[in-house]
Amino acid sequence: MKKSFKKTFIFIGILFILLKIGTSIAQEKEKFKEISLKPSGEVKQGQTVFINIKSPEKLVNPAFVFNNKKYKLFNSGENQYSGLLGVEALTNPGTYTISLTDETGNLKDQAIIKVSEKKFPSQNIAVSKGTAGLTATQHENNQINRMKTTVTDDLLGAVPPYNSPTAGCINSVFGVKRYYNGKFSGNYHKGIDIRANKGVPVKSITDGKILFAEFFRLHGGSVAVDHGQGLVSLYIHLSKIDVKAGDKVTSGQKVGEVGSTGFATGPHLHWGLYVHGTSIDPMTDWIKPVTICK
Repeated sequence: MKKSFKKTFIFIGILFILLKIGTSIAQEKEKFKEISLKPSGEVKQGQTVFINIKSPEKLVNPAFVFNNKKYKLFNSGENQYSGLLGVEALTNPGTYTISLTDETGNLKDQAIIKVSEKKFPSQNIAVSKGTAGLTATQHENNQINRMKTTVTDDLLGAVPPYNSPTAGCINSVFGVKRYYNGKFSGNYHKGIDIRANKGVPVKSITDGKILFAEFFRLHGGSVAVDHGQGLVSLYIHLSKIDVKAGDKVTSGQKVGEVGSTGFATGPHLHWGLYVHGTSIDPMTDWIKPVTICK
């Protein structure tokens, strides 16, 4: 009886030690996992959230979910991963959960962000009858949709902030509620307009690959550049295009010239920045300061 009790006691002791060791290992793994969001806590409508993860173990197909949409996280070093979240300008203000997962189960975490309202201005633009009637062709819409869904694994560009794509001042900021001849367009400005003379060079903000470079009916001369990992830049109303689809470009390389083609009332560059298909404010975190036109 004493021997049986002693064996049971030893067994329980060994089991306790093993459980304690297992718990300690799990705690150590959790201890060294780092999840950072920039900005953390609060983000404005139209802003980008930069997500970075350091894991004690390799993750398989890591991803995050925001507002019921799933986005890929990319390898950025040994057991390090990063991703971009574009908060759409029309996202309702409130508290949101970002869920982070992977196929191994090593990543099953959550982060909380608060989306706050940003006051966007309004703008009325006088347009001619002919210009007001311009619409995009089906091919044009197809190309824009393809641009928005392009996600390549390699990060082709350098770390922001980047230089402005052209010389000039901003005469229309991101998020402006657009009115044409006093009538609300029903949408907002998905980029910024830089006033410049016709023929002024337009340059790629950073390294990338040309997705399309052609003249459209609505957007006019247009160039889209894939910068990798869901980041795409768009340059429109160009008078001249200097690249073609499939070309690789470097930071500051000329892709075209300022113009007033398509739906435009005068020479300027409209350029937009998209994160996983969501248009975001390029002047927040992405581009060095640009002068506002007086």
